[in-house]
Amino acid sequence: MLKYFKKTHTLKTLPLIITSFMLSQMTHAKDDFMAMTPAECLQDLNFTAQFLLDNDAGIKGKNWKSYPENIQKILESQKEKVTGVNSIQECRNISKPFLNAIRKGHIGLQKASSMNELQESMVPKKEDLVTTQKLSEFTSYIAIPSFGLSVKKQLESLIANNQDNILHAKYLILDLRKNGGGFDDAAEPLFKLLGEAEYWSEVPQIYISPANIQAYKDIQNSIPDEELKAQLGAIIKKMQSKKNGWVYMTEDDTTLLSEKITKKDVLANPIKVVVLTDENCGSSGEEFVKSVRQNPRVVTMGQNTYGELDASNIREKQTPSKKLYVWYATTYVHRRAGQEIDNIGIPPSIKLPKPVDQQAYDNEVKLAQSYLENIK
Repeated sequence: MLKYFKKTHTLKTLPLIITSFMLSQMTHAKDDFMAMTPAECLQDLNFTAQFLLDNDAGIKGKNWKSYPENIQKILESQKEKVTGVNSIQECRNISKPFLNAIRKGHIGLQKASSMNELQESMVPKKEDLVTTQKLSEFTSYIAIPSFGLSVKKQLESLIANNQDNILHAKYLILDLRKNGGGFDDAAEPLFKLLGEAEYWSEVPQIYISPANIQAYKDIQNSIPDEELKAQLGAIIKKMQSKKNGWVYMTEDDTTLLSEKITKKDVLANPIKVVVLTDENCGSSGEEFVKSVRQNPRVVTMGQNTYGELDASNIREKQTPSKKLYVWYATTYVHRRAGQEIDNIGIPPSIKLPKPVDQQAYDNEVKLAQSYLENIK
Protein backbone atom coordinates (compact mmCIF):
# COMPACT_ATOMS: atom_id res chain seq x y z
CA MET A 1 0.00 0.00 0.00
CA LEU A 2 1.70 3.15 -1.22
CA LYS A 3 -0.02 6.51 -1.03
CA TYR A 4 0.91 9.65 -2.85
CA PHE A 5 -0.53 13.14 -2.49
CA LYS A 6 -1.07 16.07 -4.81
CA LYS A 7 -1.09 19.75 -3.89
CA THR A 8 -4.87 19.74 -4.08
CA HIS A 9 -4.76 17.73 -0.83
CA THR A 10 -6.88 15.08 -2.48
CA LEU A 11 -5.91 11.64 -1.24
CA LYS A 12 -4.86 9.27 -4.01
CA THR A 13 -3.17 5.91 -4.09
CA LEU A 14 -0.32 4.55 -6.12
CA PRO A 15 -1.03 0.84 -6.62
CA LEU A 16 2.47 -0.56 -6.51
CA ILE A 17 2.98 -2.74 -3.48
CA ILE A 18 0.39 -5.16 -2.28
CA THR A 19 0.03 -5.65 1.47
CA SER A 20 1.88 -8.43 3.24
CA PHE A 21 -1.33 -9.52 4.94
CA MET A 22 -2.85 -10.33 1.58
CA LEU A 23 0.31 -11.85 0.18
CA SER A 24 0.83 -14.13 3.15
CA GLN A 25 -2.20 -16.01 1.89
CA MET A 26 -0.54 -16.70 -1.49
CA THR A 27 1.34 -19.97 -1.69
CA HIS A 28 4.10 -21.20 -3.95
CA ALA A 29 4.36 -24.88 -3.15
CA LYS A 30 7.14 -25.43 -5.70
CA ASP A 31 9.39 -23.13 -3.68
CA ASP A 32 8.53 -24.48 -0.24
CA PHE A 33 11.35 -26.99 -0.14
CA MET A 34 14.08 -25.05 -1.91
CA ALA A 35 17.30 -25.98 -0.12
CA MET A 36 18.68 -23.78 2.64
CA THR A 37 21.41 -24.57 5.12
CA PRO A 38 21.28 -23.82 8.87
CA ALA A 39 24.16 -21.35 8.40
CA GLU A 40 22.25 -19.46 5.69
CA CYS A 41 19.12 -19.34 7.81
CA LEU A 42 20.98 -18.03 10.86
CA GLN A 43 22.73 -15.40 8.76
CA ASP A 44 19.40 -14.28 7.29
CA LEU A 45 17.71 -14.13 10.70
CA ASN A 46 20.52 -12.00 12.14
CA PHE A 47 20.42 -9.75 9.08
CA THR A 48 16.63 -9.41 9.27
CA ALA A 49 16.66 -8.47 12.95
CA GLN A 50 19.27 -5.73 12.47
CA PHE A 51 17.82 -4.45 9.18
CA LEU A 52 14.40 -3.98 10.75
CA LEU A 53 15.86 -2.11 13.73
CA ASP A 54 17.64 0.23 11.33
CA ASN A 55 14.91 0.77 8.72
CA ASP A 56 11.38 -0.36 9.67
CA ALA A 57 9.12 2.65 10.23
CA GLY A 58 6.89 0.81 12.70
CA ILE A 59 9.89 0.04 14.90
CA LYS A 60 11.29 3.55 14.54
CA GLY A 61 7.86 4.95 15.40
CA LYS A 62 8.12 3.16 18.74
CA ASN A 63 11.61 4.60 19.31
CA TRP A 64 13.17 1.19 19.88
CA LYS A 65 16.98 1.31 19.98
CA SER A 66 17.03 -2.42 20.60
CA TYR A 67 14.33 -5.06 20.86
CA PRO A 68 12.30 -5.24 24.07
CA GLU A 69 13.44 -8.08 26.31
CA ASN A 70 10.50 -10.35 25.51
CA ILE A 71 11.03 -10.00 21.74
CA GLN A 72 14.78 -10.48 22.04
CA LYS A 73 14.18 -13.70 23.99
CA ILE A 74 11.91 -14.98 21.22
CA LEU A 75 14.56 -14.16 18.62
CA GLU A 76 17.29 -15.97 20.55
CA SER A 77 15.02 -18.97 21.13
CA GLN A 78 14.14 -19.22 17.44
CA LYS A 79 17.77 -18.92 16.35
CA GLU A 80 18.56 -22.03 18.39
CA LYS A 81 16.19 -23.98 16.14
CA VAL A 82 18.03 -23.34 12.87
CA THR A 83 20.15 -26.49 13.28
CA GLY A 84 17.31 -28.53 11.78
CA VAL A 85 16.68 -26.23 8.80
CA ASN A 86 16.84 -27.81 5.35
CA SER A 87 14.58 -25.52 3.29
CA ILE A 88 13.66 -21.86 2.96
CA GLN A 89 10.15 -22.61 4.19
CA GLU A 90 11.52 -24.08 7.41
CA CYS A 91 13.61 -20.95 7.91
CA ARG A 92 10.58 -18.75 7.30
CA ASN A 93 8.59 -20.76 9.84
CA ILE A 94 11.31 -20.19 12.42
CA SER A 95 11.25 -16.44 11.76
CA LYS A 96 7.49 -16.03 12.20
CA PRO A 97 7.22 -16.01 16.03
CA PHE A 98 9.87 -13.27 16.18
CA LEU A 99 8.30 -11.16 13.43
CA ASN A 100 4.77 -11.62 14.79
CA ALA A 101 5.99 -10.41 18.19
CA ILE A 102 7.09 -7.16 16.56
CA ARG A 103 3.85 -6.56 14.67
CA LYS A 104 0.92 -8.49 13.22
CA GLY A 105 1.16 -7.19 9.69
CA HIS A 106 3.22 -5.40 7.04
CA ILE A 107 6.33 -7.30 8.09
CA GLY A 108 7.68 -10.66 6.95
CA LEU A 109 10.40 -12.86 5.55
CA GLN A 110 9.13 -13.85 2.12
CA LYS A 111 10.19 -16.28 -0.59
CA ALA A 112 9.55 -13.97 -3.51
CA SER A 113 10.01 -10.36 -4.46
CA SER A 114 6.94 -8.21 -3.93
CA MET A 115 7.13 -7.11 -7.56
CA ASN A 116 6.71 -10.74 -8.66
CA GLU A 117 3.67 -11.04 -6.43
CA LEU A 118 2.33 -7.79 -7.87
CA GLN A 119 2.38 -9.25 -11.36
CA GLU A 120 0.46 -12.32 -10.18
CA SER A 121 -2.13 -10.18 -8.41
CA MET A 122 -3.07 -8.49 -11.68
CA VAL A 123 -4.91 -11.64 -12.74
CA PRO A 124 -8.34 -11.83 -11.03
CA LYS A 125 -8.64 -14.84 -8.76
CA LYS A 126 -11.72 -16.47 -7.31
CA GLU A 127 -11.02 -14.96 -3.91
CA ASP A 128 -11.00 -11.45 -5.45
CA LEU A 129 -14.40 -11.66 -7.14
CA VAL A 130 -16.90 -9.04 -6.03
CA THR A 131 -20.48 -10.33 -5.74
CA THR A 132 -23.83 -8.61 -5.25
CA GLN A 133 -27.30 -9.67 -4.18
CA LYS A 134 -30.67 -7.97 -3.95
CA LEU A 135 -31.80 -9.06 -0.49
CA SER A 136 -35.19 -7.33 -0.65
CA GLU A 137 -36.93 -4.45 -2.39
CA PHE A 138 -35.19 -2.16 0.12
CA THR A 139 -31.72 -3.66 0.65
CA SER A 140 -28.84 -4.58 -1.65
CA TYR A 141 -25.64 -6.34 -0.68
CA ILE A 142 -22.08 -6.13 -2.02
CA ALA A 143 -19.34 -8.52 -0.89
CA ILE A 144 -15.81 -7.18 -1.46
CA PRO A 145 -13.42 -9.99 -0.43
CA SER A 146 -10.24 -8.06 -1.24
CA PHE A 147 -8.95 -4.82 -2.67
CA GLY A 148 -6.76 -6.58 -5.22
CA LEU A 149 -5.79 -4.94 -8.49
CA SER A 150 -8.82 -6.30 -10.35
CA VAL A 151 -11.40 -5.07 -7.85
CA LYS A 152 -11.68 -1.45 -8.95
CA LYS A 153 -12.72 -2.42 -12.49
CA GLN A 154 -15.13 -5.01 -11.12
CA LEU A 155 -16.81 -2.37 -8.94
CA GLU A 156 -16.99 0.12 -11.79
CA SER A 157 -18.64 -2.50 -14.00
CA LEU A 158 -21.30 -3.59 -11.51
CA ILE A 159 -22.05 0.05 -10.68
CA ALA A 160 -22.43 0.90 -14.38
CA ASN A 161 -24.89 -1.99 -14.70
CA ASN A 162 -26.72 -1.14 -11.46
CA GLN A 163 -26.25 -4.78 -10.58
CA ASP A 164 -28.88 -5.99 -8.09
CA ASN A 165 -30.24 -2.45 -7.71
CA ILE A 166 -27.21 -1.17 -5.82
CA LEU A 167 -27.74 2.39 -7.11
CA HIS A 168 -31.35 2.73 -6.00
CA ALA A 169 -31.58 0.62 -2.86
CA LYS A 170 -32.72 2.44 0.29
CA TYR A 171 -30.22 0.42 2.30
CA LEU A 172 -26.84 -1.01 1.40
CA ILE A 173 -24.64 -3.66 3.03
CA LEU A 174 -20.93 -3.65 2.22
CA ASP A 175 -19.31 -6.88 3.35
CA LEU A 176 -15.60 -6.42 4.09
CA ARG A 177 -15.21 -9.56 6.15
CA LYS A 178 -12.14 -11.54 5.04
CA ASN A 179 -10.92 -8.50 3.04
CA GLY A 180 -7.19 -8.76 3.61
CA GLY A 181 -6.49 -5.52 1.75
CA GLY A 182 -4.52 -4.76 -1.36
CA PHE A 183 -4.66 -1.23 -2.75
CA ASP A 184 -6.55 1.75 -1.34
CA ASP A 185 -7.31 2.88 -4.88
CA ALA A 186 -9.44 -0.22 -5.52
CA ALA A 187 -12.04 1.05 -3.02
CA GLU A 188 -12.55 4.37 -4.78
CA PRO A 189 -15.82 3.48 -6.60
CA LEU A 190 -17.50 2.51 -3.30
CA PHE A 191 -17.32 6.03 -1.90
CA LYS A 192 -19.64 7.23 -4.68
CA LEU A 193 -22.34 4.87 -3.39
CA LEU A 194 -22.46 6.50 0.05
CA GLY A 195 -23.82 9.95 -0.68
CA GLU A 196 -22.08 13.28 -0.12
CA ALA A 197 -19.41 13.23 2.56
CA GLU A 198 -15.95 14.41 3.51
CA TYR A 199 -13.30 11.98 4.67
CA TRP A 200 -10.21 13.00 6.62
CA SER A 201 -7.05 10.97 6.79
CA GLU A 202 -3.72 11.33 8.62
CA VAL A 203 -0.73 11.57 6.31
CA PRO A 204 1.87 8.81 6.80
CA GLN A 205 5.45 9.79 7.48
CA ILE A 206 8.37 8.07 5.75
CA TYR A 207 11.30 7.03 7.89
CA ILE A 208 14.46 8.18 6.16
CA SER A 209 17.45 5.87 5.90
CA PRO A 210 19.86 5.05 3.06
CA ALA A 211 18.09 1.71 2.53
CA ASN A 212 14.67 3.36 2.37
CA ILE A 213 15.86 6.03 -0.05
CA GLN A 214 17.22 3.27 -2.28
CA ALA A 215 13.98 1.28 -1.97
CA TYR A 216 11.98 4.25 -3.23
CA LYS A 217 14.45 4.74 -6.08
CA ASP A 218 14.00 1.08 -7.03
CA ILE A 219 10.24 1.52 -7.16
CA GLN A 220 10.59 4.70 -9.20
CA ASN A 221 12.81 2.92 -11.72
CA SER A 222 10.39 0.00 -12.06
CA ILE A 223 7.22 1.86 -13.02
CA PRO A 224 6.35 3.09 -16.54
CA ASP A 225 3.99 5.94 -15.59
CA GLU A 226 5.86 9.24 -15.97
CA GLU A 227 3.53 11.20 -13.67
CA LEU A 228 3.99 8.71 -10.87
CA LYS A 229 7.73 8.66 -11.49
CA ALA A 230 7.76 12.43 -11.00
CA GLN A 231 5.74 12.22 -7.79
CA LEU A 232 8.04 9.57 -6.40
CA GLY A 233 10.97 11.71 -7.47
CA ALA A 234 9.65 14.57 -5.35
CA ILE A 235 9.35 12.23 -2.36
CA ILE A 236 12.89 10.94 -2.88
CA LYS A 237 14.21 14.51 -3.15
CA LYS A 238 12.61 15.34 0.21
CA MET A 239 14.15 12.26 1.78
CA GLN A 240 17.60 13.06 0.40
CA SER A 241 17.44 16.67 1.56
CA LYS A 242 16.78 15.66 5.17
CA LYS A 243 18.87 12.45 5.23
CA ASN A 244 17.53 11.27 8.60
CA GLY A 245 14.34 11.42 10.64
CA TRP A 246 10.90 11.63 9.07
CA VAL A 247 9.16 13.36 6.15
CA TYR A 248 5.45 13.57 5.36
CA MET A 249 4.29 12.09 2.09
CA THR A 250 3.08 15.49 0.88
CA GLU A 251 4.94 18.16 -1.00
CA ASP A 252 4.16 20.81 1.63
CA ASP A 253 4.24 18.61 4.77
CA THR A 254 0.49 18.66 5.27
CA THR A 255 -0.44 16.43 8.22
CA LEU A 256 -4.13 15.91 7.39
CA LEU A 257 -5.82 15.46 4.03
CA SER A 258 -9.47 15.38 3.05
CA GLU A 259 -11.36 13.65 0.27
CA LYS A 260 -14.69 15.28 -0.60
CA ILE A 261 -17.41 13.38 -2.37
CA THR A 262 -19.61 16.14 -3.76
CA LYS A 263 -23.05 16.06 -5.32
CA LYS A 264 -21.57 15.74 -8.81
CA ASP A 265 -19.59 12.67 -7.73
CA VAL A 266 -22.44 10.82 -6.03
CA LEU A 267 -23.97 7.83 -7.81
CA ALA A 268 -26.23 6.60 -4.99
CA ASN A 269 -27.92 8.05 -1.91
CA PRO A 270 -28.90 5.22 0.42
CA ILE A 271 -30.59 6.15 3.67
CA LYS A 272 -28.27 3.96 5.70
CA VAL A 273 -25.31 1.65 5.05
CA VAL A 274 -23.91 -1.20 7.13
CA VAL A 275 -20.26 -2.15 6.66
CA LEU A 276 -19.56 -5.65 7.97
CA THR A 277 -16.10 -6.22 9.45
CA ASP A 278 -14.19 -9.03 11.11
CA GLU A 279 -10.70 -9.86 12.34
CA ASN A 280 -9.61 -10.77 8.79
CA CYS A 281 -10.32 -7.27 7.45
CA GLY A 282 -6.87 -5.71 7.23
CA SER A 283 -4.69 -3.02 5.71
CA SER A 284 -6.52 -1.36 2.79
CA GLY A 285 -9.71 -2.94 4.10
CA GLU A 286 -9.12 -1.13 7.38
CA GLU A 287 -8.26 2.10 5.58
CA PHE A 288 -11.68 1.97 3.93
CA VAL A 289 -13.42 1.23 7.24
CA LYS A 290 -11.53 4.03 8.99
CA SER A 291 -12.63 6.47 6.29
CA VAL A 292 -16.28 5.56 5.81
CA ARG A 293 -17.14 5.46 9.49
CA GLN A 294 -16.79 9.26 9.31
CA ASN A 295 -19.93 9.24 7.13
CA PRO A 296 -23.09 9.66 9.26
CA ARG A 297 -24.96 7.26 6.98
CA VAL A 298 -22.53 4.44 7.73
CA VAL A 299 -22.70 2.00 10.63
CA THR A 300 -19.95 -0.59 11.10
CA MET A 301 -21.00 -3.98 12.44
CA GLY A 302 -19.16 -7.17 13.37
CA GLN A 303 -15.82 -7.65 15.12
CA ASN A 304 -12.62 -5.63 15.39
CA THR A 305 -10.58 -5.44 12.21
CA TYR A 306 -7.19 -7.16 11.97
CA GLY A 307 -4.94 -4.31 13.09
CA GLU A 308 -2.27 -3.51 10.47
CA LEU A 309 -2.52 0.07 9.31
CA ASP A 310 -0.23 2.41 11.28
CA ALA A 311 2.98 0.95 9.81
CA SER A 312 2.58 0.61 6.05
CA ASN A 313 3.99 1.18 2.55
CA ILE A 314 5.95 -2.04 2.22
CA ARG A 315 9.37 -2.26 0.64
CA GLU A 316 11.80 -5.15 0.53
CA LYS A 317 15.45 -6.04 0.99
CA GLN A 318 17.04 -9.25 -0.20
CA THR A 319 18.80 -11.27 2.50
CA PRO A 320 22.49 -12.34 2.37
CA SER A 321 21.52 -15.85 1.21
CA LYS A 322 19.77 -14.29 -1.82
CA LYS A 323 16.93 -16.75 -1.15
CA LEU A 324 14.56 -14.59 0.90
CA TYR A 325 13.28 -11.02 1.08
CA VAL A 326 12.68 -8.93 4.18
CA TRP A 327 9.37 -7.13 3.75
CA TYR A 328 9.05 -4.13 6.01
CA ALA A 329 7.13 -0.87 6.49
CA THR A 330 8.64 2.43 5.36
CA THR A 331 5.89 4.71 6.70
CA TYR A 332 4.16 5.22 10.00
CA VAL A 333 1.15 7.21 11.16
CA HIS A 334 1.88 8.69 14.58
CA ARG A 335 -1.67 8.52 15.92
CA ARG A 336 -2.78 10.04 19.19
CA ALA A 337 -2.63 7.81 22.26
CA GLY A 338 -5.59 5.46 22.33
CA GLN A 339 -6.19 5.71 18.57
CA GLU A 340 -3.53 3.23 17.43
CA ILE A 341 -4.72 0.53 15.03
CA ASP A 342 -1.74 -1.84 14.70
CA ASN A 343 -2.22 -5.06 16.72
CA ILE A 344 -5.60 -3.74 17.96
CA GLY A 345 -7.88 -3.17 14.99
CA ILE A 346 -10.83 -0.84 14.50
CA PRO A 347 -13.82 -1.61 16.74
CA PRO A 348 -17.25 -1.70 15.06
CA SER A 349 -20.12 0.57 16.03
CA ILE A 350 -22.23 -2.52 16.68
CA LYS A 351 -20.26 -5.41 18.15
CA LEU A 352 -21.31 -8.94 17.18
CA PRO A 353 -20.01 -12.13 18.78
CA LYS A 354 -17.43 -13.99 16.72
CA PRO A 355 -19.28 -16.54 14.54
CA VAL A 356 -18.85 -20.10 15.77
CA ASP A 357 -19.72 -21.71 12.42
CA GLN A 358 -20.69 -20.92 8.83
CA GLN A 359 -24.36 -20.54 9.71
CA ALA A 360 -23.57 -17.91 12.32
CA TYR A 361 -21.27 -16.19 9.82
CA ASP A 362 -24.02 -16.07 7.19
CA ASN A 363 -26.52 -14.83 9.77
CA GLU A 364 -24.52 -11.63 10.22
CA VAL A 365 -25.81 -10.47 6.83
CA LYS A 366 -29.37 -11.14 7.97
CA LEU A 367 -28.72 -9.21 11.18
CA ALA A 368 -27.44 -6.25 9.15
CA GLN A 369 -30.49 -6.40 6.88
CA SER A 370 -32.86 -6.57 9.85
CA TYR A 371 -31.12 -3.63 11.51
CA LEU A 372 -31.42 -1.50 8.37
CA GLU A 373 -35.01 -2.35 7.51
CA ASN A 374 -36.23 -1.78 11.05
CA ILE A 375 -34.65 1.63 11.59
CA LYS A 376 -37.25 4.09 12.79
